[in-house]
Amino acid sequence: MAFCLGLFSGLKAQTVIGAKPISMGQTGVSLPGSEWSVFNNSALLSTEGKTVSFYGFRYVGISEITDMAAAATVQTNFGTIGAGLHRYGFNLFNENRFLLAYKNNQDRFHYGVTLSYTHVFQGENYGSAGTFGLDLGLAAEITESLWMGARATNVNQPTYGDTDEDLPREFAAGFSYKPGSSAQITAELVKDIKFPLSFRTGIEFEVLPSFFTRAGITTKPSTYSFGFGYGSERWGINFALQQHNPLGMSPALDLSLRI
Repeated sequence: MAFCLGLFSGLKAQTVIGAKPISMGQTGVSLPGSEWSVFNNSALLSTEGKTVSFYGFRYVGISEITDMAAAATVQTNFGTIGAGLHRYGFNLFNENRFLLAYKNNQDRFHYGVTLSYTHVFQGENYGSAGTFGLDLGLAAEITESLWMGARATNVNQPTYGDTDEDLPREFAAGFSYKPGSSAQITAELVKDIKFPLSFRTGIEFEVLPSFFTRAGITTKPSTYSFGFGYGSERWGINFALQQHNPLGMSPALDLSLRI
């Protein structure tokens, strides 16, 4: 299969999905019950009923460089099933991912696995290619206030078609801690095989009932972010702004429904 990466091959979609994780320094590997765990750590898929969620992230205000995603979870007699759809790019270059995840637990130990199919398309007759990836997730509830989580992405080392262009592979591990009923702290170490080790941390405060403010930072690359959100028993909405040095400011928004 003829396939050329072209001009936009250096543009990479966010590996962390969801406005709340983005606003907390892209820390999603240890957030229990997150609607976006199908992307961030399948071991932490929500176990409370059915959920449907939608997400958008616009890189530095450029419409051609946009992340869009949707996720859903459902409970079964043998565990939690999650599904996700993620699109990045525009008509001349786009990357599309389709995910199917499974999660279960033994007491306070949680585990998950995600099968994904990634398809990359380039215009101007450069061609397209796709491949399957396998992600693994682990999590442990140390106490009611402290969770540990880890994920390994594309552990099968997939490559596009008959090229040597491989999907991003990274390992992330971290914790989330609730020092009180109205606060949460997260911290992670993330290592992509092609990039330096990144430290990420975030904090969340419930300033009013069901209304949250958040902030976070990352290294390698250097970013800082903040945001806010509202959540009820049936629905939630979150907004984030991420400042990338030196590229600029990027907004993110998500909406979740609990059925």
